[in-house]
Amino acid sequence: MTPGGAPGSDFAARIPSLFGRLGFRLMAAVGLSLLPLALLAYVQSSQFQAEARARVEAALFGETLLAAAPQIEAIKQARGSAAALAVALPLVMNDPAACNDMFVRFVEFQPLISFAGFIPVGGLMTCASSGAPHDFSGDAALAAFLADPQPTVNVNRNGQITGGSVLIFSQPTYAADGTLLGLIALSMPHRGLGEGAARPDVPPNRLLSLITFDAEGEILTAMLGMDTAPQRLPLGRPLTGFVGGGATTFSGPNVAGDQRTFAVIPMVERSLYVLASWSPPPTSGSGLGEQIPLWAFPTAMWLASLVVAWLAAEHQVLRHVRSLRSSITAFAGGSRTVEVPDLDRAPKELRDMGDAYEQLVDSVLHDEAALEDTIHQKEVLLREVHHRVKNNLQLIASIMNLQMRKAVTPEARTLIKGLHDRVMSLSSVHRELYQTSGLTDVRADELLSAITTQVLRMGASPSRPLNLTTELDPIRLTPDQSVPLSLLLTEALTNVLKHAGGSSSRRIELTVSLSRLPEGRARLRIANSLPPRGPDDTVPPRADTTGMGEQLLNAFAMQLGGPLTIQSDDQTYVVVIDFPVRALSEGENRFDTAGAQATG
Repeated sequence: MTPGGAPGSDFAARIPSLFGRLGFRLMAAVGLSLLPLALLAYVQSSQFQAEARARVEAALFGETLLAAAPQIEAIKQARGSAAALAVALPLVMNDPAACNDMFVRFVEFQPLISFAGFIPVGGLMTCASSGAPHDFSGDAALAAFLADPQPTVNVNRNGQITGGSVLIFSQPTYAADGTLLGLIALSMPHRGLGEGAARPDVPPNRLLSLITFDAEGEILTAMLGMDTAPQRLPLGRPLTGFVGGGATTFSGPNVAGDQRTFAVIPMVERSLYVLASWSPPPTSGSGLGEQIPLWAFPTAMWLASLVVAWLAAEHQVLRHVRSLRSSITAFAGGSRTVEVPDLDRAPKELRDMGDAYEQLVDSVLHDEAALEDTIHQKEVLLREVHHRVKNNLQLIASIMNLQMRKAVTPEARTLIKGLHDRVMSLSSVHRELYQTSGLTDVRADELLSAITTQVLRMGASPSRPLNLTTELDPIRLTPDQSVPLSLLLTEALTNVLKHAGGSSSRRIELTVSLSRLPEGRARLRIANSLPPRGPDDTVPPRADTTGMGEQLLNAFAMQLGGPLTIQSDDQTYVVVIDFPVRALSEGENRFDTAGAQATG
C-alpha cells in the first residue's frame, strides 16, 4: 500500500493485472463460447421450475380451500343470514313480541349462532333472541359502526351477552326511506367453528394450522384455538400485508421459530381471508423457496467448463511461466545460484523462451565477473594510493617532529607542533579510508577517537592532568566531510591543550561528543574546563579568538556546511558545530564525475 493510501486502492490496482492474465483470458473465452448454451438451459429450467411451482401452489391452494371449507361456509352463511334479517327487520320492529320471536326462532334453527338481535341507533336493545334488554349506548364499537355503517365481522374475546369468545357479524338495516335504523348483530362462538379439528380428507401430517382473518388483520377463527394462534403466524409478515392481494404461497419461520409453508387465499375480497400453515414438502425437508433450483445444474456445468479451461492453462502454460518468472525474479534480485527451470514438457514456445533466458544468464554472469575483476583492481589501486598518502604524511610528520626538537624558540616549536597535528589528522583520514572495505566512506566515531587519542598523547603532560570523556555515535561520512571534521577537531584540541585550566590538584575536564540529529544532521561538541580566575582578573581566561585558530575553525565549519558556535563562561569553553550529513552516494557521484571529466 502506498503511503497515505487505502486498502481498497491495492485491490483496485490489482484488477487490471487480473484481467491481463492468461488463465483469466482463457476462462473468459471459454465462458463466452458456452454462455449461449448455459442461458438456453437456464431458460428451459426456469420454465420447468415455474410450471412445477404452479402445480405445487395449485395443489396447496386446493388443499387449503378443502381444509377451510367448514369455517368459510359457516362465516358466509352467517353473513347472509345477517343480511336477510336486516331486510326483514322493518316489518316487525314495531311489534316487540314478533321481533323477539323472529330472533328466537332464527337462533333455534341456526346451531352455530348463539345470539341474534337488533341494536337501534340509540343503543338500547329491546329486540333480541335473549329476550332481555341491553344498553349499548356507550359502546365504542357501536359508535364506530354508526360512523361508517358497513357489514363487518369482528372478534370479541369476551362477549357482553354470551360471555365467551365469539364472532360478531354486524349488518346495517335501513328504513324504506333510506334512514339508518340500527344494526343486526349475530354472535357465533368460536367453539362452534370446529376448533382443533380438520376435515377428514385433509392429510393430518401436513396441515398444522388454519386461521381466518379480516381486512383489519384480526384473527376470526383458529383451528387450534385462539390463544395460541399468534404463535403460528408467519414471522415478520403482518396479516394486513395480505389484504388486497391475491392468493399466494411462501415459506419461512413462524413466530414460534418453526419452519413452515404458508398459503393465503382471499375468501371475500378485502374482507375475509384464510391462512393455512403446512409442514414443508418431504422432498426438500423445507419450504418451497428453499428447494434446489433446477437451473443450478446448467450453471454448475458452465462453471465446470471454466474450471477445466483454467486447469488446462495452469498445466500447459501457467506453471511453466511461474517457474520461469520465479527464476528470473531471483536472478534480477541478485541471486546467482538460480538454475534455469526444466521446460522439457512445456510447449515449444516456452522451451524457446527458456533457452533464450539461459543464454542471457550466461552472458550476464560473464559480464558481472569481468566487472567484479575490474572493481577489485580499482579497489586495490585505491588502497595503495591511500596507503602511500598515509605513509607520506606520516613521514612529513616525522620530519616536523625532528624540526620541532631542534627549534630554538617556543614560538617555533608551537608553530611546528600545530602543523604536525594537522598533518597527522590528515594521515588518520587516509588510514581510515585504507581500512574501509568500500573506500568511499569513513566511520566518524573511529576517526575522531583516533585523532583525539593522538593529539592528547602528543600534548598532555604529567603537570597537566586530563580527564577525557567521549560520546561518539557511529556515523559514516564521505571523505569530503571527514577531512574538515578531522582538522576542526585537531584545531579545537590544540586550543584546549593551549588554554585549558589544570594543575596538579585540578584536572582538565574534556568532553568530545558526536551525536546524530534529526533530519540527517550531526553535531560535534568539544567542551573543556577553564583555569580558575585570579583575584585581579575581570574577564575569565579564554582562547585567543582573533588569531589563526579561530580562522581555521571557521574555514573548516564552512567546508562542513554548518554554523560554528563558541560559548564560554567562568568555568567552561565550548565549541559546537551542527552540519548536514551528506549521503554516501554524493561522494561516489563526485568521484565518478571527476573521473569522467579527467578521461574526457
